[in-house]
Amino acid sequence: MANLQMTSNIDLKTAGSQAVTTTGWIRATITHSILGVRAEKTYNPNLTGEELKEKLHMIVGTKPAHMRLQLKDKEEKTVCEIGDKQKLSSLPLDKQTNAMHIHVLDVDPQKSMLEFTDVSKVKKFEITEEDYDKRTNTFRKWAKQNLKGHYSKKQKEQEEKAEENKKQEEKEKLVAEKIKVGDRCQLGSNSEFPRRGEVKYVGELSGKTGTFIGIQLDEPYGKNNGSVNGVTYFSCMPKCGIFVRPSAVEVGDFPEEDIFDEL
Repeated sequence: MANLQMTSNIDLKTAGSQAVTTTGWIRATITHSILGVRAEKTYNPNLTGEELKEKLHMIVGTKPAHMRLQLKDKEEKTVCEIGDKQKLSSLPLDKQTNAMHIHVLDVDPQKSMLEFTDVSKVKKFEITEEDYDKRTNTFRKWAKQNLKGHYSKKQKEQEEKAEENKKQEEKEKLVAEKIKVGDRCQLGSNSEFPRRGEVKYVGELSGKTGTFIGIQLDEPYGKNNGSVNGVTYFSCMPKCGIFVRPSAVEVGDFPEEDIFDEL
């Protein structure tokens, strides 16, 4: 809610060579029904509601034709609406505090201002790393010239990490070559709750780097039904499918366990 207060002190604003007094002007805190706007402005009490809307348009963005201005009391209940021809000086003020509340109500049928409350709908500028590197006068180019030590260290770390990932992926491929569809396997052999199943897929996953093993577990302790991100690699019951890296899979004589063996 907005709070308007009559100023009692003399406030002079200079416009060119003329001094404009703001004594008796109304100081308003402006809020909006959709946006989280909160701003303080000072207005001439001789402004009409129509003129005030024009000024508020620059603050809240709602078009004057789609505005309704409401005055509210301390309990935030609507006292009245400000008419287009009504002057601010005619608005009811609290006799003790000379204060009142005003609220900008957006009645745009298209709800245009809602576009600014959901940032996911805002189109964002995107550029690839390659295209950005081709540009001149960027911060990255400046930093590489002026922070050579920092970037040299960072680049070395990235190269070492890339080399480490490359070596790890080569190891994963070697392990994957020994695993084939139909093999019985076990996950977490050294854990308290190992999971058994059958290999259903060996290969890459869309949007992922490297080789993965798709397994149909004997019990529903997995994550999916053989599909990932809308792509089906094999079919099984819900929660019985899982995809893991080859190094996590132990292939061998792991028959499906019969829960009645323990009875």
